[in-house]
Amino acid sequence: MPLSQTSRRALLGTPIVLGIAVSWVGSTQFAQSTFSATFDGPFFNMWFSTVWMMACFPVYTAACVLLKGQSCGQVYRENESIFGADGLTLRTLLVKAGVFLLLWAGTNYLYIRALKEIPATDVTALFSSCNAFVYVFSILLLRERLYIGRILSVLMAMGGIVLIANASGFKGPSLLGVVLSVGAAIGAALYKVTSDLLFKRVFGDASVGQVSLFLSCLGMVDLLGLWPVMLSLYYGQVETMDWYHLPWSYLCGGAALGLAFNFFINFGIAFTFPLFISLGTVLGIPLNAGVDAVFRGVTFGPLKAGGAAMVVGGFLLMLAPEEAHRRVCDVMCCVEPTQGADETERLLPGRPSVGTSVQKMP
Repeated sequence: MPLSQTSRRALLGTPIVLGIAVSWVGSTQFAQSTFSATFDGPFFNMWFSTVWMMACFPVYTAACVLLKGQSCGQVYRENESIFGADGLTLRTLLVKAGVFLLLWAGTNYLYIRALKEIPATDVTALFSSCNAFVYVFSILLLRERLYIGRILSVLMAMGGIVLIANASGFKGPSLLGVVLSVGAAIGAALYKVTSDLLFKRVFGDASVGQVSLFLSCLGMVDLLGLWPVMLSLYYGQVETMDWYHLPWSYLCGGAALGLAFNFFINFGIAFTFPLFISLGTVLGIPLNAGVDAVFRGVTFGPLKAGGAAMVVGGFLLMLAPEEAHRRVCDVMCCVEPTQGADETERLLPGRPSVGTSVQKMP
């Protein structure tokens, strides 16, 4: 008996979930392993790994040529509309990719910098609060509707952050690591909301090819535009690097896994359920905890576990279908079931909910 479309998507989603989780954990652990007495360069790490994003569209194009028989030019013409009616020009490249590169670079720098101060498990748990910040910014910038369940998820995420910070101690490097991790979550949320504001509302959901082209352009702008910043930090002695003993194995391993993470995210969105993509990021927390315990001798105490559970609980609650949140609002507001969404729209004016899925930017 042939499998239904739903069954095929679920079956395909399983290896994608594992791929997302393993690639995220691996890139995070490699990034943390780069720090040593001869290397303290989180910005260089971010710059180097982002350069690898240039491979996204060439790999996608090669797949289309081999599997669909398309020409390279045809693949490019089908996807350059992500940059607008004029296509990919120097102006659209600098304006659109440049804006996103600032958010991308800032977010990834904070994420990698936090790994110097606190264990990878703590960083990934705190970063998972990103969904809560996406909702907050969606309310402020996209006129997202207020839902009781999603407000509760924000409060749960904030409570989890406080618990993890309390377990680490509200002082010194531990507090700095918490602040950096939360800053990375806020940066990722701004990236998501900005992409909805500048792209999704104009062009709709971007295709795999369009996202691949945009990420490749992002990597190119990073290569050409941020190397002066990287050198300035080095010569200003803000970052320490021994050019003769760079941790190339960790740098290349982290960059390659970060690239794989983005491939899994993009193809997962296209071929399976969005919930599966989110589950992949959630699985990264216990996997990181296992790696930290086995290879670094770092334990994840009960207070941190409770904080992580609150963050993950808020994350999963945020992923509940909008219809479920609307029904809760109907019950809370004593709205008759027959009135449904129309009455809810009157009570809670605003635009339809935007997606709150989170994509890490390695």
